[in-house]
Amino acid sequence: MRAGRCAAALIVAAALLLSLAPRAVSAPEPVCSTPEGFAAFEAPLPKTAKALAAGAEVVIVVLGGSSTLGSAAGGPSLSWPSRLAAALTARFPAARVKVVNLAMPRQTAREAADRLAREVLPLRPTLVIWETGTMEAVRGTGVDDFRETVQAGLDDLHAAGIEVVLMNPQFSRDSDAMIPFAPYLGAMREVADANDVPVFHRYGLMRRWAESGVLNLRTRESEQRRHLAVQLYDCLGRAMAEFVARGVAAEPPAGPGHRP
Repeated sequence: MRAGRCAAALIVAAALLLSLAPRAVSAPEPVCSTPEGFAAFEAPLPKTAKALAAGAEVVIVVLGGSSTLGSAAGGPSLSWPSRLAAALTARFPAARVKVVNLAMPRQTAREAADRLAREVLPLRPTLVIWETGTMEAVRGTGVDDFRETVQAGLDDLHAAGIEVVLMNPQFSRDSDAMIPFAPYLGAMREVADANDVPVFHRYGLMRRWAESGVLNLRTRESEQRRHLAVQLYDCLGRAMAEFVARGVAAEPPAGPGHRP
């Protein structure tokens, strides 16, 4: 089962890259769309899906670094976790969705794992989204150490009955040319498959958007970069909402006679 999912996930990742090749005829692609099959082979989130469908309380805690904090866009209110909350609330208005952003600049996997018992578990979340791997790649942390840290964190979260999504690093051509992300992407994939945990493949998705011209990740002017960050985080938040709510039908819009 896990080996099959790993192989299937690798096929999807390869398809993401192959889809960047020019095509003779193609239909216009919606801005920031996710490719077909993006999450097809990722482990499900049955507890979260059931809570959304039932209109229950859904607490989502997000761990990560500056890109999750929303620093480049101007603050947490413009971060992708904030956009995730808005997208889920719009799709499931009866559910009591609360997204708690606990991101910290330059946070390592070890630092995030050390916060679980103290800051995350007391919130009793339905789901934890853990963005990680960037600082390890930047600092050259041992891949085995990274793998063991993520595994220990998953053990703690699963012991508390909490579902988890792992999110891998951002893509940019500049950083990709200097920082060896591949070993950490691979380690995260291995740990996820060993624990039946889904990976939100942000790296591959952003690369698709960059290579297809949906987002200009090479812009240099500061104000343009801020606007780019706002757009990017909105795209990621909506994509994550789709990812989290896989298999759950959206609630129908209220009729003219509906009263909350």
